[in-house]
Amino acid sequence: MQDLTTTTILEFLNKEGLPLAGVSPIEPLLTDKRYEENIKTICPDAKCVVVFANIFPQSILEACPDNARPARFALHGLYAEGDGYCLKVARLLEKHGYRGVIIPAYLPVEMSYDTLGFKGDLNLKKAAAEAGLGSRGKSDLLITKDYGPRVRLFGVITDADLEPTLKIEEDYCTNCNICIKSCPSGALSESGCDVKKCSQFAMKHGLPNILNFIKCFESESSREGIIKKLRSLQVWDFWQALSQGSFYECFMCIKVCPVGKIKFKNK
Repeated sequence: MQDLTTTTILEFLNKEGLPLAGVSPIEPLLTDKRYEENIKTICPDAKCVVVFANIFPQSILEACPDNARPARFALHGLYAEGDGYCLKVARLLEKHGYRGVIIPAYLPVEMSYDTLGFKGDLNLKKAAAEAGLGSRGKSDLLITKDYGPRVRLFGVITDADLEPTLKIEEDYCTNCNICIKSCPSGALSESGCDVKKCSQFAMKHGLPNILNFIKCFESESSREGIIKKLRSLQVWDFWQALSQGSFYECFMCIKVCPVGKIKFKNK
């Protein structure tokens, strides 16, 4: 059997249609005690992370914010497709006698009062930057040379001692500030991204607003009032978000970034 190397992994992913991939060492990613404990639990002898990007088709974002449904549907597909690639990488690692533990790219995440559901088991944006896939922009997203921020990131932790890919020195963010100016929630600024403010706007039918909706029944005593609330369009939106599992409704910082934008033939 051929020895498993970084080149083997990258060639495998490239054949799967994923040219944007790399390997990050584990040490730079253990930025706090929580990450350290997570890694010790899920892959005690972790050496590195195989990280790759799944490309978000630019044209799907054009209707945002007027109609975010195509983007929401595509996002759901991107995560499902990426999950499949992660499974293939994990199986490839195990075939060679190494562990391959997939880091959830979306849900589930740790729900606690410390994380508020905002932190994954590992920071995939940092892993991707360490692996040379891109650099962090003012939107706090990973900015890639050819696709800008229009990617979704996936990672597989392994105890295989793979050679890390080179971290790039170039900053792909052009400092145009268009993401800050275009952010409808005001979550982006020169100092970074206010995650709470972003999530409250981008996930209008996520957990916080579901809880607020439930709370409104405390002040409603009449049967007619309760039925009216249960028949509201807001309930329809909650049902749709919960059924699909896709809660993001804002894609502006991804859409407006000029880096890597395609100039379509038909205007």
